[in-house]
Amino acid sequence: MKVWDSRLKLNDIYKPIDPKITKLKYELNNLAINAGVPDVSELFEYFFKNSGKHLRPALTFLSAGAVKNGQVDMEENDVIQLALAFELLHSASLVHDDIIDEDMTRRGQKTLNNTFGNKLAVLAGDTLFAYAYSIVSNLFPVKYSQDIASLSYKMCVAEIEQAKGNIDREKYFRIIEGKTALFMSICCKLGAILAGASENDVQNMESFGLNFGMAYQIKDDFEDDDPETLKHVTMDDAREFSSKAKEAISGLQDSEYKQNLYELMDYIMNV
Repeated sequence: MKVWDSRLKLNDIYKPIDPKITKLKYELNNLAINAGVPDVSELFEYFFKNSGKHLRPALTFLSAGAVKNGQVDMEENDVIQLALAFELLHSASLVHDDIIDEDMTRRGQKTLNNTFGNKLAVLAGDTLFAYAYSIVSNLFPVKYSQDIASLSYKMCVAEIEQAKGNIDREKYFRIIEGKTALFMSICCKLGAILAGASENDVQNMESFGLNFGMAYQIKDDFEDDDPETLKHVTMDDAREFSSKAKEAISGLQDSEYKQNLYELMDYIMNV
């Protein structure tokens, strides 16, 4: 494992999956343009005009490559479609979060709720959820589609717990697991399954994603100076989850994809 290079950029980490990220962006644009209803296309085109880091799709692509030492056909449409579903699910949650938090800007532009009103923003988020579920149900047997339904339920429960307050250390960890870490865990898990990974490797990728997500959310909360976070955890907790994430995939055969999962974890912790 290479020593962390502070000069490393996200684009460097994404280099082996850059063609897949490009295809993902094409699929997002195509979805917006061809939504079938002009009013829906307008909402989608506006939201996806300024894209984010595509972190969840990246975890999906890198996980699929890591379990097969990069030998999986990463241009396979199923893997692209899975990543698309995850990006849509994440986007839907962001749209709804902006409404709940009454946020006025995201990614350098006005939020959907600020531009089109809460009613249309809620419906846009619901539509993105529906698209995501449709994609996953077409790709996987029912038991894996149920993973997505369970994830959505747990994300909502976590948001309810956070909104209710009275947060202690145990509850804080439960909240960030539900609203962030489980999502990243499923990205890694289903990416590995699509790549034909063994059951053991699937479990290891799932563990990597869970610990990655816990570290990511703690770091993010500290950057936001969230008072609830500062009361209950320290950056040592984030570093412990980061170490657990790396340990989970240490047994995988060395490859560029595995190395870039390590580097993505380091990037999140050091950026």
